[in-house]
Amino acid sequence: MSFVPRFLIFMRHGPAVEKIDFGGPDRSRPLTSEGVDLTRAVATRLVEIYSPTLVLTSEYVRARQTADCVLRAAESAVEKNPGVKSPRLVVIPELNQDRPWGDWRDSWQEIQEQIEPDDVVVAVGHGPSINEILCWHSGIDFNVGLKKAGLAVLKDGQKLVAWVPPQIII
Repeated sequence: MSFVPRFLIFMRHGPAVEKIDFGGPDRSRPLTSEGVDLTRAVATRLVEIYSPTLVLTSEYVRARQTADCVLRAAESAVEKNPGVKSPRLVVIPELNQDRPWGDWRDSWQEIQEQIEPDDVVVAVGHGPSINEILCWHSGIDFNVGLKKAGLAVLKDGQKLVAWVPPQIII
């Protein structure tokens, strides 16, 4: 059975090491130390406001690090309030940077099978595809341009209720 999440939050990965400075494969580029700090701060506020229960992420290192920040903040909230549902992490290749956003659209039904009733879902991906996925869900026909570590919140999987640059949420 598949469910529409109560909130579907799209988050772009935090600031990463520049390609030119990295020297390795793009999928292995990590967040910068400042990117980790910013992402942790955003994740903490995100968890305080929305209490995510399912974190979906790309396989790429910078997205996984971002998702881990959200997951750790959510786990910390559970420790402080045992009544809160424990979060879970699922790697979704459709969120990888090298995948066209249509892969997500074509797989949405299968992705929804990971969602439980009343889940609050955070999907961590890359620009520009995370923006295109957001537009597809919300019906918005322009690129909202999520900033690194920024997020957009859809209520009931469709209605855009917040578009938040990282400096606004922290």
